[in-house]
Amino acid sequence: MLAILKDSVFFINIVFALIVLFLERKRPMYTLFWITLLLLTSYLGFLAYLFFGLKFYKRRKVKKFYSRTFFKELYKSDNYKIKLVEKRNQLTNYISTTIGNKVTYYNTVCFFKEGNSFFEGMLRDIENAKETINMEYYIFSDDELGGKFYDLLEKKSKEGVKIKIIVDGIGTRKLKRARKKSLKESGVELKVFFPSNFPLIKIGNIRANYRDHRKICVIDSLIAYTGGFNIGDEYIGNSDFGKWRDTGARIEGEASVDIEREFYIMWSFLQKKHLDYTETDRVLRKKVDIIYENFKKYDVNAVQLISSGPNYENRTIRDSYIKMIMEAKRSIYIESPYFVPDDLLLDCLRIALASGIEVKIIIPDKPDHPFVYWANQNFSIELFERGAEIYKYNGGFLHSKMLIIDNEIASFGSSNFDYRSLYQNFEINYMIYDIELIGYLRQLFFEDLSNSEAITKMMIKERGIVEKVKESVSRLMSPII
Repeated sequence: MLAILKDSVFFINIVFALIVLFLERKRPMYTLFWITLLLLTSYLGFLAYLFFGLKFYKRRKVKKFYSRTFFKELYKSDNYKIKLVEKRNQLTNYISTTIGNKVTYYNTVCFFKEGNSFFEGMLRDIENAKETINMEYYIFSDDELGGKFYDLLEKKSKEGVKIKIIVDGIGTRKLKRARKKSLKESGVELKVFFPSNFPLIKIGNIRANYRDHRKICVIDSLIAYTGGFNIGDEYIGNSDFGKWRDTGARIEGEASVDIEREFYIMWSFLQKKHLDYTETDRVLRKKVDIIYENFKKYDVNAVQLISSGPNYENRTIRDSYIKMIMEAKRSIYIESPYFVPDDLLLDCLRIALASGIEVKIIIPDKPDHPFVYWANQNFSIELFERGAEIYKYNGGFLHSKMLIIDNEIASFGSSNFDYRSLYQNFEINYMIYDIELIGYLRQLFFEDLSNSEAITKMMIKERGIVEKVKESVSRLMSPII
């Protein structure tokens, strides 16, 4: 009986290997990794593939509601800020063509570099909400900070504000039943992204590897808080890591309506049946009309939303990074807690360095995930040896995600510079084409640089054999960590 079971499992492994080879349209490195694992780990490989290798077949359906064509083209090329957008028209066209998001202009944007002021502003705007609050978070803890949010949301729901929340089934797996029940009783609608199918197993879902990593809070459709901050005590520095360095933003205007549309797309994705968006579409169009009627209230800040996920045909955020790096003429500045680029991104950075372009990269000096930390170091050292300047942030834990090119275009948001964000997670980033906003992000980058230690040739030379082995193994595992 046992022999029959072993033969059956081995046969299943062979079937999965054939599926990977002939049906999955993945990167050759990724394909080779899984075929090797499936064939060499005869009795466990197929289980790993179920949890970590399955391709996401549910493609995003492009419907009228998903288009952004209702935004009016109000500004012409005589505005100097619009000239910066036109300079990057290939990138803006790519994003518009692949996911439908056009550049928005009527936006007032305020950046935050630490959690206390960011969350104070969010709580204040939630308190003043009149109609709707929509939130989507990878981590939404019910600790001291998260409890303030949950309590306030329950209060606002009882006042008549319609509230919808999406939390990730892994990131927010510790949310207790008592809180879920309390939210439901107050009228708050809560959905869990790919929860465990088994009560005692936290990752009991064959899609456990696909996570909703976004961080979104949209208030009355007109104000959005977004960026890298999840909701939890660690994001205000109350953790073993101490000070938490992140980048968040309050966006008021056109882009906030775009962000809310992305939220409703995800809300629809989690429904068992398709939702009728007629009313939602009408309300959001009305919000856009309000923005245009009160346009003097807003700054002119060019922002383009870019979302990505395994249900997209294109790896839009990764592709935007590639496009930005290949268009660089002078400088490339990257900071990310997880720097694990795929082969194409790595080649783009190699080409940039060989072309004489300045490349500065900031990564954390302490690990929150050991394998990723060693992979960070491995890739960073390779680029250092080709001329990149690599810095380890030691002013706390670096969680900020930014890419700045030539001080003329920037990207920030929830996406890390790694395989998981670029291929597995649902992410949301923002392309910034405004010279003043980019200037502020550049200032933040160099502030982080001043709180970092530069990697030197001596540091690399003094690494021990154990450290080198950790780096090599972590690099080998980079497609799935």
